[in-house]
Amino acid sequence: MNTLLSLTAIILVSFGTSYESSRQATIVAVEKEVQQAFPEAYVTSAYTSTMIRNKLLKRDGTKIFSVAEALEDAKAKGCKTVLLQPTHMMYGLEYNEMKDLAAPYEKQFEKVLYGEPLMATKEDISVVLGALAKGNPLAKKQALVLMGHGTEYFSNFLYAATDYQAKLEGYNNIFVGTVEAFPACEDVIKLVKAGKFKSVVLSPLMLVAGDHANNDMAGDDDDSWKTQFTKAGFKVTTNIKGLGEYPAIRALYVQHVAKALGVEKKEVHDPK
Repeated sequence: MNTLLSLTAIILVSFGTSYESSRQATIVAVEKEVQQAFPEAYVTSAYTSTMIRNKLLKRDGTKIFSVAEALEDAKAKGCKTVLLQPTHMMYGLEYNEMKDLAAPYEKQFEKVLYGEPLMATKEDISVVLGALAKGNPLAKKQALVLMGHGTEYFSNFLYAATDYQAKLEGYNNIFVGTVEAFPACEDVIKLVKAGKFKSVVLSPLMLVAGDHANNDMAGDDDDSWKTQFTKAGFKVTTNIKGLGEYPAIRALYVQHVAKALGVEKKEVHDPK
């Protein structure tokens, strides 16, 4: 038994979702996998969205910690080291908020560590692309269009960079856009048209398949991605599957936890 890890709390920090089936298949599944990988540690989750925490408590009786509550809980359990492992895609506003919320507690533990977001490196992006390509087999002249959230923070460039890396790795049929930033849906439509594709599979580039995936991507409103691609002449299929449902991506979160803790874990390789 690793006695050091027995004094360690691993807090998985997410924005959260009220879509219960997706929550169980993604955030809860990641938490279970991290707990299996580090059985001596205390593993829990914290959601930064107060609205979602309140909704889960009122609707389902499910109590989810805020970041501050999770840190207080870890302190009460006698943990000496705390790792806050984000499930966020990038170093963005949510990541900064997590660090700001944890900052007052940094002197209350021997160590407060911060893990990397999901797509922190070129190698991480390669794993994510490989998992999505493997999980979404495509027909001839069919493209996989990934819908990210997007952010006003400068790190939004990650989405365009991921699209570029997809092409460099030979995934000429994978395109990346965002709901709230650049590249927008209309930008992606132009690129898919230029590639002479006839049909598309729309899938979220988000941990969970929540409101954005079900409504902004796959909904029937005039401004949904499904409607916009259909109007542009494409045959559209939607795959409402959050990233946390892919085994290789859950394994990547485990790898990030191991890296932050300085513990050896097997590298993640997802064959194309």
